[in-house]
Amino acid sequence: MPRPKWPTPDDSSLTSEVRDWDEAARADRVGRYRFVLEEFGPPADMLLFGGFPALLAIHELQRAFVMGNYLGTILVAQVFVEHSLAGGYRLTGKDKIVEAGLATLIDQSLADDTITESIAARLHELRRMRNPYTHPHAGMSERSYMARLRDRGPEPFAMAERDAMEAIRIVVDFLRASSPSWVPAGGTRA
Repeated sequence: MPRPKWPTPDDSSLTSEVRDWDEAARADRVGRYRFVLEEFGPPADMLLFGGFPALLAIHELQRAFVMGNYLGTILVAQVFVEHSLAGGYRLTGKDKIVEAGLATLIDQSLADDTITESIAARLHELRRMRNPYTHPHAGMSERSYMARLRDRGPEPFAMAERDAMEAIRIVVDFLRASSPSWVPAGGTRA
């Protein structure tokens, strides 16, 4: 049975529309690209314990932000961190820790001295930032999106952009903590 599809304009109309969107958003994308380059710098030689999901996540994190996909940036930042923390436990066969969720991974990594207290706090911040976007909570409860918007808003897109920028900073802090030489010339360690 054929799948029903909506009619679409011809390719020239679609191309024109995409070109208009591209031109309208170019300056904003350049600014976001600059932010990504300032945070991540040139490609670095690092061992990513999170395997291919972490590699895909770090790549998509950067591209999502440049394109203005803020929710995607926040979610993929968490994917990168979770796979990265889980990688070492996966290698040693500690599957219960791997599958216990991000909060447990952070706490166990702190207990095992694989991350510092300041990095653990930053990773919990990312987790708490992501939760209202992914888990629905009623009304203005402390963990709800509406409470986050009330406290950090008032404009949803601006809040999501700020959250995405902070998610990137948290990922960079996490990476720098495990690769202390990965800082710009004259820079300081996280």
